[in-house]
Amino acid sequence: MNQYNSSIPKFIVSVFLIVTGFFSSTIKAQELKLMIK
Repeated sequence: MNQYNSSIPKFIVSVFLIVTGFFSSTIKAQELKLMIK
């Protein structure tokens, strides 16, 4: 039970990092498009 409970926060953190990384990359892409224009 203890290992199962400890694996849940790691999963949430990994998903959070993936989402934030994807979000930040899309923002940078939009900024580059604005700079090109």
